[in-house]
Amino acid sequence: MVKNASVTLAMQVVKNVLAFISRTVFVYVLGAEYLGVNSLFTEILTVLSFAELGIGNAMVFSLYKPLATKNIDKIKSLMRLYARSYWAIGIVIAVLGVCVIPFLPYIVGDVSYVKENITLLYLLFLLNSVLSYFFVYKKSLIIADQRNYIVDIYQQIFYAIQVIAQSVFLIITRAFIPYLLIVVLCTFLNNYFVARKADKMYPYLRDRNVKPLGKTEIKDIVANIKALVVYKIGGIALESTTSIFTSMLINVVTVGLYNNYKMFVDVFRTIGNQVMNSIVASVGNLNAGTEDDKKERVFYEIFYLNAWFYGFAAMGLYYFTSPLITIWLGDSYLIGNGAVAAACLYFYISNMHYPCYTYRTTAGLFVFGKYVPIAAAVINLGLAFALGKLWGLTGILLASSIARILTYEIVDPIIICKRIFKKNALYYFVIYAVTAALIVADGYISYWIIPLLPITGLIGFIVKIVIFSIFFNTIFFAATFHTQSARSLINRFKRILIKNTNHGRHRK
Repeated sequence: MVKNASVTLAMQVVKNVLAFISRTVFVYVLGAEYLGVNSLFTEILTVLSFAELGIGNAMVFSLYKPLATKNIDKIKSLMRLYARSYWAIGIVIAVLGVCVIPFLPYIVGDVSYVKENITLLYLLFLLNSVLSYFFVYKKSLIIADQRNYIVDIYQQIFYAIQVIAQSVFLIITRAFIPYLLIVVLCTFLNNYFVARKADKMYPYLRDRNVKPLGKTEIKDIVANIKALVVYKIGGIALESTTSIFTSMLINVVTVGLYNNYKMFVDVFRTIGNQVMNSIVASVGNLNAGTEDDKKERVFYEIFYLNAWFYGFAAMGLYYFTSPLITIWLGDSYLIGNGAVAAACLYFYISNMHYPCYTYRTTAGLFVFGKYVPIAAAVINLGLAFALGKLWGLTGILLASSIARILTYEIVDPIIICKRIFKKNALYYFVIYAVTAALIVADGYISYWIIPLLPITGLIGFIVKIVIFSIFFNTIFFAATFHTQSARSLINRFKRILIKNTNHGRHRK
């Protein structure tokens, strides 16, 4: 698990650097208009991926036990089922994708600045999406076998090849179609070679003598998928429609401008997810026990850690993303401060939900409040159109935050507190509100000194980030170190440090 986490985090750092290089070349060669089209089509196909409906998650879950018991026949049967399922999904997405074509003019709007045929560009995006489903089932076996690092290494190799090839072809041809063809080719090669690796690691995958699964086993798998369907649809409708709304209500250029900001936001989201995901197994073991007080204590430790990291990241992103984009691309690529604030607000709110999400999933509480994602999606749909017409991009982004607050952030804490802690959720809501107020006040005070610094340019930008970081974290920890969650975390880190130190001495 440590190897998986270390390799994944390292690969993510490399991927972020490559993504920055790729985005820089793309913007300077093709401009914001093409960037908007690229982001919009990517999001449309993310929405269409709802056809997958949680099969990947259910698939990995179903493979855990037969892998642990080395039940080869069961693994072969499951893989045969998943192979057929993913081929069917690929075909469904292809059909749905083609059905979208007549509506492209209404979604994309004015694309007179795009030289290429917009339908051809969309079909290349669709081809790339569909191809990914025809080999992906073998990748899931490697992941279920806790060898994620193998998949990560292959992905990173082909992503590096993709970025280098795309950059070279963009500079030489200044054309979008070769850029997309390279994506399609690298996606195919990555999935093909991962599938080949899986065949070598698990030779029995090539066996043709495969027993079909029993009706009961298929029924159990379908039940797991059904438990994830609503969350999958609701999550996609809430998380992956910003670019579509922006293109329809404003224009596709704004989609491109916003996605430059989103790229930096996603860096911090990914880092946080890597850290938080490393504790899921521990929470699962904890929830399997009967110590409700300990469950609650650990929950608020995770909450505290989340509040610090995502609060710090949200305030930093609000203050420094626009200056960074000015240095990187120029003032013409900026969006308004209101939109930046709304994006950072959603970043904070959505990630602060992580403790509740982790406890729900590890305690098996999906049946409670399972229609919350649908409610959030409906609210977001209505508010995005209403607020988008009033306030543009700021309104569209703000709609997502309001939708989450009125649904996930109310219902899930109540479920967790009632079903796991056997308590009222009032304490959680008070802590949530007080922590949010502290972070806003902390960020405001920490940034107050920045305009007083006479340093400018890239060096000045870096110095300001360092000073802001020192002030923010000093104030945050000074205001919270006396809390039980902070003290528990400090003691936990001390024990880990002592354990690692003693382990190092014994090795010597």
